[in-house]
Amino acid sequence: MLLLYSYFFKEVCKINTNNGIGNEHAVLVDYHNNKSLVNYGVSCHWWKSEATSLHCHNFYEFFIVTSGEAIHEINNECRILDKGVLQLIKPNDRHRILSSASKKSTHINVSVTADKLQKICNAVDISFDDIISKSRTEVNLSVGELDFFARNAERVSHMKLNSDENYRIIICEMIVEGMCLLYKKTTFSELDWPEWFVDTLDIIQSPKYCSCTADDVYAVAGFSPPVVIECFKKCTGKTVVEYLKSMKINKACDLLVKTNTPVIEISNIFGYTSLSHFCKIFKESTGTTPAAYRKSNSMY
Repeated sequence: MLLLYSYFFKEVCKINTNNGIGNEHAVLVDYHNNKSLVNYGVSCHWWKSEATSLHCHNFYEFFIVTSGEAIHEINNECRILDKGVLQLIKPNDRHRILSSASKKSTHINVSVTADKLQKICNAVDISFDDIISKSRTEVNLSVGELDFFARNAERVSHMKLNSDENYRIIICEMIVEGMCLLYKKTTFSELDWPEWFVDTLDIIQSPKYCSCTADDVYAVAGFSPPVVIECFKKCTGKTVVEYLKSMKINKACDLLVKTNTPVIEISNIFGYTSLSHFCKIFKESTGTTPAAYRKSNSMY
């Protein structure tokens, strides 16, 4: 299945469009070249951690990391996605998987045309406009939820496209589940976050707080450490320290890819006074050193 899709990807990605990312061109993956999307409006395949070229789609895609960690660039921002993360990639979102020396991952791509997705949303009484207008279309899956997608993707991979009537039904079930999870956990849960917590996240994401510590977060929040820690765990699934580490490493990845800033300066920017400690933390998170990461993925 992986080899088939690798061939499909190379064959159909033939339209170059300039999307404003430096001098790069994003390749358009056209659903008209996918027999399943043309016939049923839906498609599903597995993909391993091989790097992909910068590309965009004229359809929607649920991107689900099923093992390892994926280094994902979307709309000119690099993120490290852990196992169990589901993202909804919208038409014209520019994204790619970046290579990593030792971190490997697999993920599922569940694709659906805009018309089909709107029909599915209407059928389960979910606002299509709400989903597509959200800037954050991401959710962390539970073990059971991830197993649902992995199990059904495996079933689909063994089916014959033209002869198995369950092929379309199973993929539609996966899309319904994905939409319900996004609507429930992303749309509603963030609305339920305390206003002070949302404000705190906005502040610590600003350049002024690149080197912030947990104590800085407690000061910004204006609440006692136990209250802040409990809220972080409830809303993000991470402790304050874990959240800061992830935030800093993701931003460091961006700087490594998009600038020529020396690694030692990047280390200092994010509050790591010891270069060796920064390199250790970076390798624990990405599976490679900052220098090797830059060499593999730099835009320059």
